[in-house]
Amino acid sequence: MYDRVAKKVIVDAGHGGNDPGAINGNIYEKDFNLQSAQYIYNRLRELGIPAELTRTGDTSLPKNERIAKIKNLGIDPNVILVSNHINSGGGEGAEVVYALRNNNKLANMILDNIGSEGQIKRKVYQRRLPENPSKDYYYIIRETTPSEAVLIEYGFIDNLNDLRKLQNNLTDYAEGVVKALADYMNVPYTKPGNVPPVGEDYYTVVNGDTLWSIANRYGLTVDELKRLNNLESDVLSVGQRLLVRTSSMPTPEDVYTVLKGDTLWSIANKFGLTVDELKRLNNLESDMLSVGQTLVVKSNSTIPMPGGVYIVQSGDSLWGIARKFNVSVDDLIQYNNLSTLTLQVGQKLRIPNGESNKNTYHTVQNGDTLWSIAKQYNISVNELMNANGLTSTLLKLNQVLVIPA
Repeated sequence: MYDRVAKKVIVDAGHGGNDPGAINGNIYEKDFNLQSAQYIYNRLRELGIPAELTRTGDTSLPKNERIAKIKNLGIDPNVILVSNHINSGGGEGAEVVYALRNNNKLANMILDNIGSEGQIKRKVYQRRLPENPSKDYYYIIRETTPSEAVLIEYGFIDNLNDLRKLQNNLTDYAEGVVKALADYMNVPYTKPGNVPPVGEDYYTVVNGDTLWSIANRYGLTVDELKRLNNLESDVLSVGQRLLVRTSSMPTPEDVYTVLKGDTLWSIANKFGLTVDELKRLNNLESDMLSVGQTLVVKSNSTIPMPGGVYIVQSGDSLWGIARKFNVSVDDLIQYNNLSTLTLQVGQKLRIPNGESNKNTYHTVQNGDTLWSIAKQYNISVNELMNANGLTSTLLKLNQVLVIPA
């Protein structure tokens, strides 16, 4: 027998916005946390389990505001709170912390399922506040009584083995969490659905669907899905038919499915793109990839560059957009005469000319070598290799190279 059926799961993405959490170079815990939280949220809804998210984008959520939001979403003994985090400190493997008010059954189920997905299992434990051992150490657990609360550390950001696993397998671990929750709540579990057949151009909305889950299933962005269907709102109705493919959409040759070991650089290099071009084609804000993720690697449209116009999408923040185009938040605010940090989906932002706008590009022609290209632009071979993240002197026909200013 299972413990009980919770009426709702609140999925927390730890940190966010100006609080990056643990850091390894330009890799931030907050991005992993959001990725795992969004995945769990959408999968729970696919299974018919009511779920809520504490944050849906790269937004700051201070402790007091986070707790207030969780309480506004509604907490009681039948609510499960799952807080997603990444560890640091040089260890390796996953850990699950559970509340002093709860038993360890759910925490053990979660860790066992993450372990089944290939991650090292470290421990399940409780942590007490040093100055008051009767209270939980972590505020997200301590301040959310009487819900059942667990805090998941999927791995260590400063351990190379764990970092590679997090970049390649995080959604597998998150799926393990979903399975544990479904089993614990006595809800029938089914594996994630595959992409529907190519011949189907329409999708019929079912209970629990969101624009994000449908767009992700068909390799679209939310903005593309809304444009295809002339949607002005994110609200969907059960039974609603959505156009998910047209003849103008990317062909299979224009789309790449991420494999284990892939990086943005290796994919960009394979298709003659720069990493920045690949990220702009797919509206990526972080360098994280998931196995099975689909990326557009060819487009007939112009890739947005600094000095142009950017259309705000769901989850965007000024910080994320500024980082994407290598400009400062202050420049972005002043250039657009913004009086607030709040953005609206569909809002148009002019991008001020940043450093990346000073670069030029060269398409590799038959007979080109790194030496001949470097000589043509009066730079060194090392400068050319560094600007493009090249570790080999081999070039591919039609490969696009950044020529640094």
